[in-house]
Amino acid sequence: MQIVFSTLSILLSVYTFLCFIRIILTWIPGLAYSRFTYFLARITDPYLNLFRGIKWLRLGSFDFTPAVGFCLLSVASTLLAQFSRMGHFTAGSILAMAVRMFWSMISSIITFIIILFLVRFIIILIRKDSYYSGSYIMEQIDHSIAPLAHNISKVFTGGRKITYKTALIISAAALFLLQLAGGFLFNWIASLLIMLPL
Repeated sequence: MQIVFSTLSILLSVYTFLCFIRIILTWIPGLAYSRFTYFLARITDPYLNLFRGIKWLRLGSFDFTPAVGFCLLSVASTLLAQFSRMGHFTAGSILAMAVRMFWSMISSIITFIIILFLVRFIIILIRKDSYYSGSYIMEQIDHSIAPLAHNISKVFTGGRKITYKTALIISAAALFLLQLAGGFLFNWIASLLIMLPL
């Protein structure tokens, strides 16, 4: 039975990797419509499309819904690997792992947004302007992150009007603190769950 669970864990890990490759290939215009990508899409898209309707994981042109799919595949793969090694697992360890995986997904999204804020802030410093209208990519990034940066910074500025540059740095700092606090909180919850005697 342990060999079966070990094999299933490996298969899920391979499938997760294929989903990752599929997403990366969609970002490369020359490869997005190749035969290999089409073949990969037939294997991975039915699963990835299950999560497309989650609106709060879309930030403008950025779509974080595959992160949910990766998280679930990772939890399943880890559980199967643990069961193949130990022969058993408890409800507490399953819940603790699910909590950690959930936080890992949220933390990855927060890290990505922080990086976007900081990169955009640095570009503003270098170019000495607030909005870079000469690049389609930069316009898309601004369209996606400017409302978020201003909404986050409003919480700390009392709604006062501030520059885009200031909103970016306040929002990056706020998200960094949220990430630290969230990491502490979710690890604490996971450590309590793992002690459940079930």
